[in-house]
Amino acid sequence: MSLVFAHGVASGDPTADAVVIWTRISGATCAPVEVEWSVALTPTFEHVVSCGHTTAAAEHDWTVHVDVTGLRPATTYHYCFTAGGQASPCGRTRTLAAGDVEHARFALVSCAKFNAGHFNAYRAIAARDDLDFILHLGDYIYEASNTPPAGQTPGADIGRSFVPAHECRTLEDYRRRYAQYRGDEDLQAMHAAHPMIATLDDHEFADGAWRGGADNHDDDRDGPWSLRRTAAFRARWEWLPARPPDPADPERVHRSVRIGDLAELLLLDFRSRRDQPTVGPAMASRSRSALGAAQRSWFVERVTTSDAAWRLIATPTPMARTWRPGMPVELHPHLRALKFMHPHQDAVDEDQWDGFPAERDELLRAIAAAGAGRSLLLAGDLHTSMAVEHVHPDRPDEPVAVEVVTPSVTSQNLDEKLKVAAATVAPAVATEFARVLPGLRWCDLERHGYVVADVRPAEIALQWWFVDTVLERCGAESCGHELTVRHGDARLSQPVLMMSGASS
Repeated sequence: MSLVFAHGVASGDPTADAVVIWTRISGATCAPVEVEWSVALTPTFEHVVSCGHTTAAAEHDWTVHVDVTGLRPATTYHYCFTAGGQASPCGRTRTLAAGDVEHARFALVSCAKFNAGHFNAYRAIAARDDLDFILHLGDYIYEASNTPPAGQTPGADIGRSFVPAHECRTLEDYRRRYAQYRGDEDLQAMHAAHPMIATLDDHEFADGAWRGGADNHDDDRDGPWSLRRTAAFRARWEWLPARPPDPADPERVHRSVRIGDLAELLLLDFRSRRDQPTVGPAMASRSRSALGAAQRSWFVERVTTSDAAWRLIATPTPMARTWRPGMPVELHPHLRALKFMHPHQDAVDEDQWDGFPAERDELLRAIAAAGAGRSLLLAGDLHTSMAVEHVHPDRPDEPVAVEVVTPSVTSQNLDEKLKVAAATVAPAVATEFARVLPGLRWCDLERHGYVVADVRPAEIALQWWFVDTVLERCGAESCGHELTVRHGDARLSQPVLMMSGASS
């Protein structure tokens, strides 16, 4: 038996005194495999601070999760595994700060479609040494087929076809798709360099997922949704560096992460607990929920009672309005391509937060009650870069909070969906969007990359980093835009000084 660490190593769910480290054993047959692990203060492992052993077994697809406890806050550690006489690659991780915290910096990523491009944004993030963690806002994988239905965009002709070729429906399908992703060298490099905190979006399950199904799920064709949902959740936990599910609520995603007195990170699940999206007057019913009653109550309590300086709200899909009545007809094709509006009607896209307006207003009221300018919303999903100012739903002249939308890692932007050359359409459309969409202060509709948030007590500095291409492996990137949010202000401003860039 030849054991191989073909999927690298990873770490995640850091706290001030603990972090989960992960790997997977390839080449095992049927018997459980003993795996040793070590965590050290130095990359050469002279100062081992914790070590032990665990087992990899077929039950969890030969993946290994170790919750390493008793660590020091705000400290960088190095870790590795051994099994069957073979050593894994070494990873680097970091615990969160505690107490009186002056600074935290992290990267936001979203929407990594394997067959649409290379993970150059992950490669760039791996090269940085200035991040405390990565916040993944969802669509870590895409469940899609290589020959998608009409409502989905095909991949790019770059030799990165999905495995399996069909849409994921079973536990084995999802496991194979995660294995394909985790075999990518740039994704492995990012995981080996930084710990990850993750929520999820629909493509971890199926396009347009909701509590009892999905737009692209048919029980007669695909089997019961409950089985598919359970399989997707199980494979996701197996392949991500995360703590085990809560036995009392094994499909719970929403949670909070504390970064000392500086910030409380609130992670939301917009997909797996929501009511089925609907159109027409029923959409505005106060009884309809995108979060579900339990998650909504938890959020309102946490956002209004937290004593942290900042509330960082990770909502996979933006709360920002992406449509309003009377928008210019010439913008409709672009709005529809980006899922900013209904595919056939002059109306909202009910799959977005626009489809749950009463609950969105309730959440914005809670955010306002916590104090204007004390919250920052962090979102992805729309394959665009955006900076939005939210106002109080009852007092439109009163700013409440800023929302930051990170670009996709690879998933198709406006130019790619319209099949036009870069810079021929999107810049002019972006200018018009910023003019007519409520609260939108800046957007970019055609570049891929990530956002870096630099959090300090008095302000949060934001940088949008864009890669040169996703159609080939490339390390080139540039900072395309910068904005600042000052504590207590709830409005965007240009920074006085730029943050330092990537380390290489």
